[in-house]
Amino acid sequence: MKYVLILIVPLVFVGCSGPGGPGQRAGAAVDHAVYKVGEGISTVGKKMEASANP
Repeated sequence: MKYVLILIVPLVFVGCSGPGGPGQRAGAAVDHAVYKVGEGISTVGKKMEASANP
């Protein structure tokens, strides 16, 4: 059993390298979209403050 683990564990780590699977890429895309929306909300808030305080 110990020898099986010694053979399998390196394969798991090799499988984790690279650009990631479809779930990981989708998560990164969602993170990026949320960040961009946050930037937009911040920009709108700053413009509202600037127009309210002439």
